[in-house]
Formats: sequence, C-alpha cells, structure tokens
Amino acid sequence: MKKWMWPLFFTLSLALTVLFGYGLASAYMDVTSPPRGKILEKTEDKPATPGDAYVALGDSLTRGVGSSKGEGFVSLAGKELKEKKMVDRYQNLGVRGARIEDLLTQLEQKGVRRALKEAKIISITIGGNNLFNSGEILEKYSEETAMGIVNTEIPNLEKTFKSIRETNPNAVIVYMGLYNPFKQSPNGDSFDSVIQKWNESARTLGLKYRVQIADTFNLVTDAKRDLSSDIFHPNDATYQEMAESLSLVIEKNIVE
Repeated sequence: MKKWMWPLFFTLSLALTVLFGYGLASAYMDVTSPPRGKILEKTEDKPATPGDAYVALGDSLTRGVGSSKGEGFVSLAGKELKEKKMVDRYQNLGVRGARIEDLLTQLEQKGVRRALKEAKIISITIGGNNLFNSGEILEKYSEETAMGIVNTEIPNLEKTFKSIRETNPNAVIVYMGLYNPFKQSPNGDSFDSVIQKWNESARTLGLKYRVQIADTFNLVTDAKRDLSSDIFHPNDATYQEMAESLSLVIEKNIVE
C-alpha cells in the first residue's frame, strides 16, 4: 500500500469502528430502553363498529417485537379467533416501550375506551418495562431492589385491571404473565423468584377483577432457544406458544 494511503485507511477504519460502536450501543438501548410510542395522541370518538372484537393492550410484546414479521401473538390468536367465529375482528392497541403508567393514560382516551366497551375479548401485556427498569436492574442488581419495584408497581397494575373491568364488565380479560429473559445471567435464579412473585400478585388481582392469567413464564426456559436475536423479546416459536396459551384461556372462559 502506498504511504499516502495509510492516513486515509486509518481514518476510514476509525470511522467504521465508531459507527459500529454507536450501532451496537443503540441496539442495546433499543432493547433495554425501547422508544416509547405516542400514547397521548388524540383519538376520534367514532361510532361503534358492529360485531364482536378482540382488543389487545400493552407493550412491545403486544406489538410483536422480535417476531420475523413483526406480528407476534396478537395476530396469531386474532386470526384463529376469527376462523373459529369467536370474534369478527381484532385490534392491536399495543405501544412499544409502554409502562403501566402509560397504559393508564391510554385507558383515559375516548377512542380506547370505546374500543374496550365493544370488546368481547381483551388481552394485556404490561409491567415488564417497569420491572426491568430500562436494563438498570441488571447493571446494579439486588433482589431487595427488584422486590421493591414489585411492591411499588403491583398497586398500579391493580388500577389497570380495575379500569379495564369497569369499562367493560362482561369481556373475557386475559393478562399475559411475565417471563424471565435473564435466565442465563448470574442472577437468573434470583430473578426467577422476583418474576414469580409478580405473577403470583397478578393472579391474586385477577381473582378480584375477573382477569384471567395466561402463563408465559414456562415458555421461556432457554434464552437462546426461546427468544429472538435481541435475547429479550420472544421469537416466532415462542409467540406461537403465547398465542396458543391465550387461546386456551379464552376458550375456557368465553361465554357465547
């Protein structure tokens, strides 16, 4: 290589290294602290749509992040429910990065309340972004701190259940329990107990507000096998299992 080309080669190499590092950091933040979608957008108060509906509320799991087609369990379950003529349509209101407080704000919107009032079936995925705390819980992990988050956020989960049930007294409401995406971490076993405590608390609230709980904890036992390439969100196979778990709960509780 000619001498005059060395400075150019060095400069390009440095630029590419910086660019790669930035991309890697951005990808990490996108997983641990995903961009929160617009929740406070005004919704129009449209007239009711005829027919039974399945409405999905929640975070990136409801949006289907991690699936190859970006659909996830909602579309899988929704299509099956339509095929079985249990509903006429399904609507995905999930917001990527949503926390419980975001969902509570969303539930105040007229358009969302109208959709819930029309719903025959409602599913919810929420709480993971609160518990995982933008990845900070892993960086400075302590079980005491994690349990503190559970104790703080479960009352807000109760507000969510209460609000949805008051909006629709008759729908079958299903909360998708949390799974542990950090099983392979040094604190994986400890995090198991924290998440099980969360799910146990959700089940107790479910009895109070007639909210069914679909188990997802046992669907993720091997991060490399059960999660997508980001090692956080479900892959296609796990989303399929989530859809099956949801459908099973619905079929046991649906009132024709």
